[in-house]
Amino acid sequence: MTAQRSIPVPDENAPLNGMMIFVWVFAWVALILDVMDWQMVSVSAKLILKEFEFPKSMMGFILGAPLLGAGIGGLVSGVLSDKFGRVNVMFYCLIWYSLFTVAFAFANSFESMLTLRILVGLGLGAQWGVGNTLVAEVIPSRFRIMGSAVIQTGFAFGPMLAGYFAKMILPTHGWRPMFYIGAVGFIMAVVAKIVIPEPEAWLAAKKKAKEAKASLGSIKMLFSTEIYEQTGTTLRRNTIGAFFLVLGTLVAYWGAFSWIPNWLQAERGMDIVKSMNYYMFLQIGGIIGYIVFALIADRFGRKKPSLVVLAASFLCVLVFVSIRNPSAMLFFAPIYSFITYPIFGLYGGYMAELFPTSVRATGVNGIYNLARMAAFFGPSILGWIAAHSSFTYAIGTSAFLYLFSIVPLLFLPETKKRLAVVKTAAARAEAA
Repeated sequence: MTAQRSIPVPDENAPLNGMMIFVWVFAWVALILDVMDWQMVSVSAKLILKEFEFPKSMMGFILGAPLLGAGIGGLVSGVLSDKFGRVNVMFYCLIWYSLFTVAFAFANSFESMLTLRILVGLGLGAQWGVGNTLVAEVIPSRFRIMGSAVIQTGFAFGPMLAGYFAKMILPTHGWRPMFYIGAVGFIMAVVAKIVIPEPEAWLAAKKKAKEAKASLGSIKMLFSTEIYEQTGTTLRRNTIGAFFLVLGTLVAYWGAFSWIPNWLQAERGMDIVKSMNYYMFLQIGGIIGYIVFALIADRFGRKKPSLVVLAASFLCVLVFVSIRNPSAMLFFAPIYSFITYPIFGLYGGYMAELFPTSVRATGVNGIYNLARMAAFFGPSILGWIAAHSSFTYAIGTSAFLYLFSIVPLLFLPETKKRLAVVKTAAARAEAA
């Protein structure tokens, strides 16, 4: 019987090899397509509103609908990924969300749009968590936050691509052809299935669970009160703390970012082309911010840099919405993304360190996507606030959610120092 192909557990001091880099790049590209898909509705919102004359609050539900599907899809795919493999689940999720993205081009009512975006979210919800879990298991831990951060730059490149295609397609062809681009996900799915094997860490956990007649992907285990040696805290504490940290920042991000293209056109006087140029320029600082933050977090730890970033994000959002001069807005755009984006680059690598292999995808995917599901209400709430005041005021309120996110972070462990202590203790035990 032929042994199953796998990606070996990496030696901590080993250099990155070709397969590690390929998996890393693949997860990054997959997330770019994922986020581009999310943003295609945002950049098309003005034309959709013009065609169907939806109230802003209803458009907010369409913008937020993938978040609702992502919460369900993320939790289910996390459990399935722990049970059946990272690559297997990624393949089917790419197929799923590509299918319903293309189908959105043919939607003709609020109900059909809402339904299709919820269905799209079921597949989109898997991509971030499964991709980050896969990368965390195939690259050395010294690159883990950098790996997560580079993947997270997809949240900057995705909107840039959406903005570019919007500029090319919307003025002359309308909003529907935008969604044909989603078909590229079918190609990505085939590549994943053919080229990428499952990580050895997961195969070993699967074998161990089978021998012990235990279950992989146990949601109950995420709330265990036993101390997890790698963090020195209980999994229950890690689960609850991580959920509220991610929840606060995701509601702030999606609530504001879903409306920024429309805000630029409605209250800052930009046409579609100018607003998309600004929208793409906005992402540049985020890309740099992800990398700088990762270098700091991989060297000095996860918590202290995160506390600084969250406090700075609160101030940054307030400054961002107060600017009216076009030149000043353009100057501040990359500063805004440089400060507010990097916290999301932490999550993939950091949460992978909070959970053991047997429930890692369940924890990472479940937490992130349940938080995204709760964030479903963010765009609609901000749309409601904007309808009664302005988009400027509505986006400004998201600043306070970054302050809220500091509280759960204080209760989470510093994993970098703890991992070093555990490795030292293991090495001494082996020598003895």
